[in-house]
Amino acid sequence: MDSIDQLMAQYPQFDYRFMEMPDGLDGLTINGKIMINKELSDKEKLQWLYEEIGHALTSSGDITDYWAGNNYQQESRARNWGMKHCIPRAKLKEIEHRHVDEDYEIADDLGIQIEYLHHVGLMYGYHFKSIN
Repeated sequence: MDSIDQLMAQYPQFDYRFMEMPDGLDGLTINGKIMINKELSDKEKLQWLYEEIGHALTSSGDITDYWAGNNYQQESRARNWGMKHCIPRAKLKEIEHRHVDEDYEIADDLGIQIEYLHHVGLMYGYHFKSIN
């Protein structure tokens, strides 16, 4: 069972669909249905799946307009939920203790894209391209 299947098995209450999506849209959650762009790489699908599960668990209503009401806060909360569950701080601490300092190697070890690693690092307060 790959990482995507394992994650979906942890949250069986949602209906998962991998499908064609409009340009610029890689994931969407509506009423317990989580849709992910089927054209993404497996690494990207996993990252988006975490975020969309975060939306399903932490967001309410239509938040597609980030600037209306508290939509931006809901977006941020779901994104952070996804990053924290995809890459818990303990995983980064473990890597830090192994003295791995090449961000490409770290991203590869974690099965994520380099850009995503940088976003996770910033969320946890690490300096860019460093987990020290």
